[in-house]
Amino acid sequence: MAGKRGGGMPAMDTVNWSRAVADRARFVVSSWVFHLFLSGVIILVVFLRPPNLFSGDTDTARNYLNTIVSSLSTILALCISIILVAIQLTASNYTHRVLDFFVRLPYNASLFTFYLVTIMHSFFLMAKIRDPVNDPLPQPLRPEMSADLVLVIICFISLIIYMYAVVQLLKPERIIGLILRDFARACRRHRWPSALENVEQICDIAKRAASVNDSVTGQRCTEAMLFTATTLPVPQSEQDPLLAVHKSVVDQWVEIVGVAIKERETGLLHGALNALHKQGHAYLQVCAWPIAERVVQAYREIVFSHLLMEGHTYYVEAVADRLYQLGLFAARTNGRGRTFCLRTWQVVQVIGENAFHAQPSTAGTLLEGFLMPNELDATLSALPGDDAWQALLSYLSLWKAFVRVASVQDAARFCAWWQTRARYVPNARGVWILAVLIALHADRRDVARTLWYGWRLHPTQDEVTRLRRELAARQGNLFDGWPLPSLELLEQDAKL
Repeated sequence: MAGKRGGGMPAMDTVNWSRAVADRARFVVSSWVFHLFLSGVIILVVFLRPPNLFSGDTDTARNYLNTIVSSLSTILALCISIILVAIQLTASNYTHRVLDFFVRLPYNASLFTFYLVTIMHSFFLMAKIRDPVNDPLPQPLRPEMSADLVLVIICFISLIIYMYAVVQLLKPERIIGLILRDFARACRRHRWPSALENVEQICDIAKRAASVNDSVTGQRCTEAMLFTATTLPVPQSEQDPLLAVHKSVVDQWVEIVGVAIKERETGLLHGALNALHKQGHAYLQVCAWPIAERVVQAYREIVFSHLLMEGHTYYVEAVADRLYQLGLFAARTNGRGRTFCLRTWQVVQVIGENAFHAQPSTAGTLLEGFLMPNELDATLSALPGDDAWQALLSYLSLWKAFVRVASVQDAARFCAWWQTRARYVPNARGVWILAVLIALHADRRDVARTLWYGWRLHPTQDEVTRLRRELAARQGNLFDGWPLPSLELLEQDAKL
């Protein structure tokens, strides 16, 4: 094992070294200096070793040079005009940064070098031809005319390559890649405001893509933003400037979701909710609690500012599912994680209460996401006694809000689901008794009777007294200060 481990490290070092060399080579090749140097070398080779291509007289040379000067100038001006129009359209659809990327395009250096040298050399040759019409061209000028012909061919080839490079530059995925490159460069230099600007530009591209129903570009933007969030170093303290950068990145998700909902771009909406969940999970893995709490707040803001107002019930349930998953992961870490889990459940409680109240007719569709989560038993098992009770109080408060609008069919589903989970949840019988008492308190005797019969409850007076004591000790407000309802009516119904 030691030999294998020792042999693996040099291989990893070799891979890292090769990647560093490849990145450095890519940086050098894509620079203006390299393109200027390469074009200069090509021009020098053409002038030093020109092929014997031109065999015309002075009149042919004059006509050729006149045509070359006018043609090259016209073609270059026309191409640049078309490119600028395309850049303006791309900037209006996505981001103004495309103009900066165009100016920094290294092919500008080689193209303009070839064109300027060819045009100026043609002017120079025209000035050197002084012989009468139809006389043979002087021998010293023939190599220069041949070199000029080769430069013209190179100009057209470089123009084709240049147009292809510009077309690639105007693609949204290329723009996003260049922004990510600038983001990585800013991170290496610890220029966090500059890094945040790059993230905001990606967010702007996502929002504009949603406005034109470009879901593919929107998905690429969500992937890029998730990459930036996981690439940023974790702040070491609450005063670290990185904390503000991370929180701003989280806030960008709220803006993207808002635009996606407004434009009915469900693909981008689903992708943004998933990406925000992955980002929160990444923060929890490194115990970055302040930023993870901002993720939970972002979910809450998304629900109240956008989803409930637009009636997107399905996505409200999806938010609850993601919050339960974050809470479970946090509960398994440490004491701070358990506190985070309790606060997350409280956020789920607030979201659920408002969702049930805002859309009572569709409350039944939210039952599974809010009151029947797959993470319930695992989360309660991961919490110690007092914390588990606090979590149950939030859960039962959610049941209290739901039971007012629940149907008997919803109660039967709730009852059946809990029967499958009873063996995994501590004090499940106490939860059942409290759920029945809450239904009676809400004057929903039909729901209470459904649960009573489904669970076959026959609690003793000691059980009820113990639950009353537990609620009083934890200041539970499930019954709004009223005494616990009596179960005698249900007992009489059961006897009948």
